[in-house]
Amino acid sequence: MTKYLPLFIFLLSISFLIPGLTQPLMSIEATVEKRDMLILAADSLAAPEQSNQFMQTLVQSLVSQLNVQGQVLVFQSTRSLLGTMRELISHGHAVVGLLIGLFGVVIPLFKIVLVSVSFFLKSRKLQLKLLNISSLLSKWSMSDVFMMALMVTFLAINANEHAINTVNMSATFGMGFYFFAAYCLLAIVASQLMERQIKKE
Repeated sequence: MTKYLPLFIFLLSISFLIPGLTQPLMSIEATVEKRDMLILAADSLAAPEQSNQFMQTLVQSLVSQLNVQGQVLVFQSTRSLLGTMRELISHGHAVVGLLIGLFGVVIPLFKIVLVSVSFFLKSRKLQLKLLNISSLLSKWSMSDVFMMALMVTFLAINANEHAINTVNMSATFGMGFYFFAAYCLLAIVASQLMERQIKKE
């Protein structure tokens, strides 16, 4: 039973990969306070360089008297990993979109498949050959790097939530992020367990 535990973990990681690719990874929103919008509108209607100071003072006074509350959503974007790749390709960034798919999904998946195949082979020579190929691919497997990039983006957006004048930016992780993170962790564990077991044998 212990022998097949790495294979079970690998199959479990694949079950997390599918929703990890199709479910939303992250949602980014930008909102503006209604009161700030009115103040900006008043400033543009009565700019300081205008000679009519009375008009400027009147407009700003009216805005300050208005009891306006709430926010207006000015930007919202929710993307899955596959959706992001499609978006990049359709907007002329095919190389970037394909590289994300190659280094973030295809190579890590191919690597774990090689280790799984070597797990069932009888030939020790062929096993070692596949493990060497897997070891070479590890240098190009960047699903964990991709996860770190998402986390840095998330922290950067939320850290600067009130930094862009009147625009408030916020980011939230979607279910796709957690599924993809689970896939990354389980795939790494499965790969290491398989390699250790093969070398032990």
